[in-house]
Amino acid sequence: MNSAATTGYKVYSYRWIVLLLFGLVTLINQIIWITFAAITPKAMDFYGKTTTTPIFMLSLVFMIVYIPMNIPAALALDKLGLKWGTGIGVVLTGVFGILRAVSTQYHWVLVFQIGCAIGQPFLLNSFTKVSSNWFGADEKALATSLGTMFVLLGILLGMFITPFLVPGQDLTSMLYIYGGIALVFMVVYLIFIKDKPPTPANAYSDESKVFETKGTFDLFKHRDFNILLVLFLFGAGTFNAISTVMADLFNSIFDKTLGPLVADDLYGILGGIMIIGGIAGAIILSTLSDKYRKRKIFLIINAISGAVLTLLFFIIEKYVADFVTKYIALCIIGFFFGFLLLSALPVGLTFAAEITHPMPEETSNGWLMWVGQLGGIALIMIVMYGMDNDVFNFIIYAVILAIAAVFSFGMKDLDAYELKQ
Repeated sequence: MNSAATTGYKVYSYRWIVLLLFGLVTLINQIIWITFAAITPKAMDFYGKTTTTPIFMLSLVFMIVYIPMNIPAALALDKLGLKWGTGIGVVLTGVFGILRAVSTQYHWVLVFQIGCAIGQPFLLNSFTKVSSNWFGADEKALATSLGTMFVLLGILLGMFITPFLVPGQDLTSMLYIYGGIALVFMVVYLIFIKDKPPTPANAYSDESKVFETKGTFDLFKHRDFNILLVLFLFGAGTFNAISTVMADLFNSIFDKTLGPLVADDLYGILGGIMIIGGIAGAIILSTLSDKYRKRKIFLIINAISGAVLTLLFFIIEKYVADFVTKYIALCIIGFFFGFLLLSALPVGLTFAAEITHPMPEETSNGWLMWVGQLGGIALIMIVMYGMDNDVFNFIIYAVILAIAAVFSFGMKDLDAYELKQ
């Protein structure tokens, strides 16, 4: 047991066990989400589909289901606490994760995928609950960023490992492996997780908080929280869209140059590099944000850099002719795109919990993740069913990130809200 710096509050070493358990169940949930996107042609053959749309729906359903499940998840987390509130999502992921392996019929797999998707908001809405319950004031953004890292690591592993688990056309073994892991993580989580430490870790956890409908909607009267909503709608929405439909965005570069089979591997590499950059940025920039007790400047940097790097994606695609040079440049831009844009997630979630205190952390957390999913769905639809023009898509993404940057200048910083620590 250690003393939190400059406070009378205590932090416990068990906090790292709690964070690890939370991270592992979140990681497998994200692997389940991205499973079929990593092996779309094989999944089409296995389930007897002639187009990519049904397979794409197995991933998109996670964003769609998040929309109606956000408030129920926040209610459960507030009423049941970290262990059992998050535990709902853990159980749904474990049970439906293994059920995906029992049928080769697409409609049943879609049902089981929806079951896992229902569990997702109970996990993603818990980021700041974990950090606020267990970590000191000078560790909260870092703890949230480490939770975010497990999300990104899950996506990364799902993209890279899944193809190796499906050497032929039969997906069954891979589905049993992921389902078995989900079950094991579920059991370990429910046995070893603790809701909160014996004594509060920081001033934000040292008060009782009650979820009320009126109080929840009072969030939207909070000017800076509304600005954060705009930042997540545009910022998280843009990243969700670009990472999900990367094949469509870069189709003119890869498919026409090397053919779709080789292009599939290159999409995965570029996407993985973006996520690796996101993991590094989430840890490094969140640590700096905690150290200097600043949030606003990092969110401004995130939005401006996202707009600039999105334009660079467009410039490289349009004006660089040599394929090797183009691909290397895209990978470099992709790394910094993830590094600078994804680091906004833990900083923004932590900031929202701090400025809306004593509202439950899962409430502000949930609404920000909700608008990020909504923005992702809308921008994906632009790519899929809107103008079939890569230049148009990149410019749209750059413009909305620039708008987010303008909004971010209007926020106050943490010192205007911070509790006496």
